[in-house]
Amino acid sequence: MESTEQRLQAIFRAVLELPPGSDPATAAQGQTATWDSMAHVSLMAAIEADFGVTIDAGDSLSLTSYEATRQFLADLGV
Repeated sequence: MESTEQRLQAIFRAVLELPPGSDPATAAQGQTATWDSMAHVSLMAAIEADFGVTIDAGDSLSLTSYEATRQFLADLGV
């Protein structure tokens, strides 16, 4: 079974179309070229579907980096 970290990295790689060998843990809105508003919506939807969580609009606005998203999931106990 994949760890939460592995699953989250796979989501970031797929949704943000990160190049092979790049580290998804460094992804951040405004610094990752493919992270636009549509990618953000897709990213939130993929995280909700994969982890079975609900991300409300307020939380979604604060999840602007891989680290913030990882911490959000950790705070939820995922």
